[in-house]
Amino acid sequence: MKKIYTLLSILLLTILLAACGTDTVNKSAEPVTPTDDTATTEETTPAEEESANVEESTQAEGETESIVSPTEELEGTQTESETQNYTLTVIEGYELTAEEPNKDLLFNQENDQQSMRIETFSKEDASIDDITKNLSDTLQASNDNGTLEEITDQSLIPTNESIENMNAYQIDTPEGNVYGYAFEREGLLIKLTVFDTTEAQAVQDFVKMASTIQAK
Repeated sequence: MKKIYTLLSILLLTILLAACGTDTVNKSAEPVTPTDDTATTEETTPAEEESANVEESTQAEGETESIVSPTEELEGTQTESETQNYTLTVIEGYELTAEEPNKDLLFNQENDQQSMRIETFSKEDASIDDITKNLSDTLQASNDNGTLEEITDQSLIPTNESIENMNAYQIDTPEGNVYGYAFEREGLLIKLTVFDTTEAQAVQDFVKMASTIQAK
């Protein structure tokens, strides 16, 4: 009888141990749901980092290219008119002289057929419309059979951030090209007539110097 109790006890213990083992296995097999604290963050691969760096570099280069560099200062001699209320920068090889009252002549020392007549007015004495009309008549008179044309080439037009109301024309003559400009700068009205030759033109030099004309 004692042996029977012993066998029953061993069998019962075996069943209990088997049940505990099965429960432990089931619990260990359950999936673990990550919490907010344990969730893994997305890592950036080296390729993605390199792509981001290239994009930032390209953007920086684009921003640099969009910056407009300031206009270079014209090298020459700051010169005052003896008869009019203006100054300008005269580059090497050119000379400014008084032609007649209220008219100066800026000419090429190596070729005096290349010149620019400079006339200035105050707003009290004239208007930009009057000066522009007078300019057109002056150019047309240089060639009655020629056609007066508006200048659209920006390299042939005086440029400065303070220049306003620019009017620019040209006409061909048997002797060469004649260019005319009427504009306003800081209250000074300016009329320019440029006489140039067909070969070895100097008009761009005159345009650069004209861009520096300003009231004294």
